[in-house]
Amino acid sequence: MFVISEYAVCVLAVWTSMTLLFMACLMFLALGEGCVIAARKLHGLTNSDISLLERWTAAEPRKP
Repeated sequence: MFVISEYAVCVLAVWTSMTLLFMACLMFLALGEGCVIAARKLHGLTNSDISLLERWTAAEPRKP
C-alpha cells in the first residue's frame, strides 16, 4: 500500500510541476505578444502623418 501512495504522490508532483511550467510558458508568450501589439500601436502613434496637435487645430474654430 505504501508503494501505491508513493506513486500517487510522485504522479501528482509531476503533474503539478508540468502544469506550472506550461502556465509559465503561456504567460511569457502572452507577454511577448502584448509587447508586440503595444510596440505596433506606439509606432503608429509616433509615425503618424498628422500629429495630434494638427488634428485638433485643423478644425474650424467655434463661433461665439
